[in-house]
Amino acid sequence: MGRAGVSLRPVKDDRGAQAAAYLRLLLVRAGEPRSIWTKHASEARAGEIDPAAVAEVLRASREPDTADLAEPPDSAASVLAVLDGTGLSAGTLERFIEAFDLGPRHATRLRSILRGSDSVRVIIGNELAELHGQSAAPRPETLAVHELHTLGPDGLPAEHQAIQVIRSTVEQLDAYPYRFDTDELVVEVVRGGRVGDTYRVTDKFFGVDILLDRPLGLDETTLVHFRTTFGYRTPPPPEFRRGVRGTMHDVTMWLRFDPQKLPARVFLGRWDRLDDPTLVESQNLELDDDYSAQARFESVTDAIVGFGWEWDDETG
Repeated sequence: MGRAGVSLRPVKDDRGAQAAAYLRLLLVRAGEPRSIWTKHASEARAGEIDPAAVAEVLRASREPDTADLAEPPDSAASVLAVLDGTGLSAGTLERFIEAFDLGPRHATRLRSILRGSDSVRVIIGNELAELHGQSAAPRPETLAVHELHTLGPDGLPAEHQAIQVIRSTVEQLDAYPYRFDTDELVVEVVRGGRVGDTYRVTDKFFGVDILLDRPLGLDETTLVHFRTTFGYRTPPPPEFRRGVRGTMHDVTMWLRFDPQKLPARVFLGRWDRLDDPTLVESQNLELDDDYSAQARFESVTDAIVGFGWEWDDETG
């Protein structure tokens, strides 16, 4: 059967296209799902999916008593229909979850998206190209933040998780603006709200409003917990940074590497600005037994802090 490549594309705001986009992201980025279908592909190009190889995985996982199904997703054409959203049903989704051994987190997200949940949003492609602007929501004060940034086996950012306690600085706060440096990701609000509008902040930064469960009055606080799954097409700078305006207390940051790709050097740093930054201070760190680096700040005032790392000549 001939080979056809499936690449990442813009996502329309409907549940079938959203779920299909998330499934494509899981199959195209480095990791276990991709490694399963590449065993059946004569050539696996970066940023693409071989639908014939995916179909082979589905056929191999099929139970004998399902052999007479009218239209099982076991051909390259049917896989293409699933991955563009037109052929994705709840039953077909379960086939993919089982065949590619998707873990509980990804499986739950996929099911939630297909049901139309507003707690998960997929953003992939150039759909934000003409949506220049800023969130209308005022920026709340962060009383505490705990973040975990995880890199995949290819050395690219795979996931990010943040738990923040925020306090309103206005009489009516109904959203928290979240910023990121890619338009290829999945945002999931675990606690505290739901996913709202997405927009382009600058040429390099994008944003989404997390709509709070209830508006906050002046000085009221709440906890917001969200996770981000990334699907970078091109490597970003080897940095995980947080910019702070004013003063932020109780800041804890973790950076975790995949054992398949460990850095030659990792350091705690301070930068002078977000766009085109210059490193102004650094301190070398050692990874722990979990291949992680950790830093805690009692307070950070008007600064950009975080981690940087370097790859050696063979893995960089």
